[in-house]
Amino acid sequence: MSNDQVRKERTISSETILKVLTMVMLLSFLVFLLFPLITVFSKVFQSNSGEFVGFANFAKYFSTPSLMRSIGNSIHVSLVTTVISVGLAFGVAYAISRTNMPFKKGFQYIAMLPQFVPTMVHGMALVYLFGRQGLITKMGIDIGLYGELGVVIAEVLYTFPQVLMVLVVAMSSADNRLYEAASCMGAGPGRVFFRVTLPGMKYGLISAVTIAFTKCFTDFGAPQVVGGNFSVVATDIYKQVLGQQNMSMGAVVGVILTIPAIVAFIIDSISKSKADSESISSKAVAFKPVENKKRDIGYFIYSLFVTALIAVMFVVIALAAFAKRWPYDLTFTLEHFDFDSVLLNSGMKAIWVSVKMSLLTAVIGGILTFLFAYLIEKSKPMALVRSICRFFAMMPMALPGMVIGLAYVMFFNKTGFTIPLIGLVIPNPFHSLYRTLAIMVISNIVHMFSVTYITATTALKKLDSEYENVADSMAVPFYQVFLHVSMPMSLPAILEIIMYYFVNTMVTISALVFLYTVRNQPMALAILNMDENGDYAAAAAMSLVILLINVIVRSIYEIFNYICRRRAEKFSRP
Repeated sequence: MSNDQVRKERTISSETILKVLTMVMLLSFLVFLLFPLITVFSKVFQSNSGEFVGFANFAKYFSTPSLMRSIGNSIHVSLVTTVISVGLAFGVAYAISRTNMPFKKGFQYIAMLPQFVPTMVHGMALVYLFGRQGLITKMGIDIGLYGELGVVIAEVLYTFPQVLMVLVVAMSSADNRLYEAASCMGAGPGRVFFRVTLPGMKYGLISAVTIAFTKCFTDFGAPQVVGGNFSVVATDIYKQVLGQQNMSMGAVVGVILTIPAIVAFIIDSISKSKADSESISSKAVAFKPVENKKRDIGYFIYSLFVTALIAVMFVVIALAAFAKRWPYDLTFTLEHFDFDSVLLNSGMKAIWVSVKMSLLTAVIGGILTFLFAYLIEKSKPMALVRSICRFFAMMPMALPGMVIGLAYVMFFNKTGFTIPLIGLVIPNPFHSLYRTLAIMVISNIVHMFSVTYITATTALKKLDSEYENVADSMAVPFYQVFLHVSMPMSLPAILEIIMYYFVNTMVTISALVFLYTVRNQPMALAILNMDENGDYAAAAAMSLVILLINVIVRSIYEIFNYICRRRAEKFSRP
């Protein structure tokens, strides 16, 4: 056989594998994203018994004062939270990016701590301080925690780290030449701020605002703990589905919950596309803060104040976990870490379920995300299918976790589907996944897919397309390029994806609140149940376990990443 024939056969074989993988990718999106969403959104036009009722469910929703009040409450709280969170984070981000103050990394690490625990833990910390039996309340200072105020404070704690990361990145990409030019023209600090700083980070600021608003609007954990009688849309889904078993009205609330997320996603996508078109010149000079001790001291005090408030919350959680009876008896004890006595011999199992679920989500999700990103961005066959998959890959970003969880309940719980008009029933081949750990892992991957997909595509786009062109000309199978070139060169991004999946799976509630079982109860849901049952000290103790696991895993990742960077720098030196 000639070399040309061998090359041709290899090319055909490689292209066939790519087509098969692309179809598998499309099928995965259809089964685990599109079909469940169609199921939940079609439920809004049906009664609980499955009869078609048109827009009757919407009419009932908008005619129910309590449900309409929840929409107003959610919008109001989200707006207030966004203003406070973005305002506080802007100052800390400016201090980290634009000053020479000491302890920058320390402030940044402390500010990231709320990401390592479930959202209801922020509410629990507030209860320990400002609740009816809280430490501050016992001193005679009652702020009226339960209700709007408590929800806003808890949501600020939840959204602050994510907003801070976006703003730090936006401020760190400034071109120092603009500031030098402004200085030469005699522009004052105020003029420089409004004419140079803000315009240069406007798209990052828009992203920060949309993230804060969306995260707050769709959050369930914090309002459930400190909301009291102050209802929001996210808690309404919980009440309708689990409290009243009203799946149709739960689907309606899910649609309402999705609308702001979709609007925010569209705004954020437009701003990012404009930001890409206005990318920084390759001749840009990294920003270097000028020496100004008064400024540095001022921002140091400000950053210390903000991060101290965050640190206090975790100190309080730790004290409550180790105290005999907070806040009356502060004697040190470890009895609250006996989770089996609180969770009927399933406490330690909850830890194992969380770790196992997070590892599976991280590994499987990391592999599939990078593979799918490669198929969409780097492969050539089936362009239309890849475009459809690109749309599906971005869709989860506009879907709240509770909507995904509700969709999975409605889709995978069905044993069969009836085709309209002809009445033919088709068995559901995926029904066996329902009430298993596998469906929880899949829901987490789908819920977090868009963010990790963007990370993967960003890394792949940095790779020279000549690798694929040379491989094609030499008839090298794509999987060799994928395994020996793309993956090794994108290793930092892959590790970041794996880390994102692990940490967020450990703390997620919304996507799993409808899917978990007593047998497969993760720690985050166990904390929620313990809080509802009044086992506050045990809930605090389990919160510390989650925090410790996430901090250890993140530290290992940072150390490994540091070693890889040092080795890369060593080999790159002449």
